[in-house]
Amino acid sequence: MKPSSDSRVRGGVLILALALVGGTGCVVIDAANKNRYERQQRDAEAARQRRIADLAGAGDPAAQTLLAYALLTPSDPRQADAPRALALLEQAAAQDYGVAQAMLGDILAGSVEGFLRVPRGFPPDPRERARGITLLQREATKACFYRPGPGMYSVAPAQRLGQLLGAAGRPGEGLLWRARHILYCGGASARYLAAEVTSTRAKPELRTQALALLTLTGDAKAIAEARTTLPAEDAVAADRLADDLRRQVAASERDFPAPPRKELP
Repeated sequence: MKPSSDSRVRGGVLILALALVGGTGCVVIDAANKNRYERQQRDAEAARQRRIADLAGAGDPAAQTLLAYALLTPSDPRQADAPRALALLEQAAAQDYGVAQAMLGDILAGSVEGFLRVPRGFPPDPRERARGITLLQREATKACFYRPGPGMYSVAPAQRLGQLLGAAGRPGEGLLWRARHILYCGGASARYLAAEVTSTRAKPELRTQALALLTLTGDAKAIAEARTTLPAEDAVAADRLADDLRRQVAASERDFPAPPRKELP
């Protein structure tokens, strides 16, 4: 028996009504989620402002550095105050506070984690970038890692120098600082370096360098597995480079002593 036209109409109306109910429900849920998110953002910003007010009254370098961090890490980039933060870091760094010097060096040199709200392209002056590198080199002799407080952005000066100098067209210096970070600080992930070695998209020279750095980690299993992915002559070249980097690192101690393996507060 075929359904009547009336029943088909009633069925269509029912389906449409259900669709509208479902759609309205999604809208209501989305609106509730948006309101909740905005409320959380307002609460977080209010808490940040209270923290800024509390820290602003303290003149010690640790408080100045924490205040600078707070000014550089709002959830809304438009609320960042980079000029005031940089001024505070300069004040704290002038008091020989290592955390401030490392953060300032990191920012001036142009290597900043994504959540620090520093304007793109800052600083524009190459002399400031050079000063940032000098600050990082100095701090790399004092500690392996710096962070303003628990769970906050951190700076590993030697690692940062390796990245910056390599990107600046100074690959030899970059490799030296990457090697220092590995030998002195136990830094660099063997898994990450092994992935560099085995990458078929990387140039042979870069794969050889990665194997040399991996060799410095002493991870025998990762080294053995990575070596099998390179031609024999490239693996031998990596061994020679690893030995040369060890010598370079030892020689660099004349100007940049090895740091204690300690994380500053």
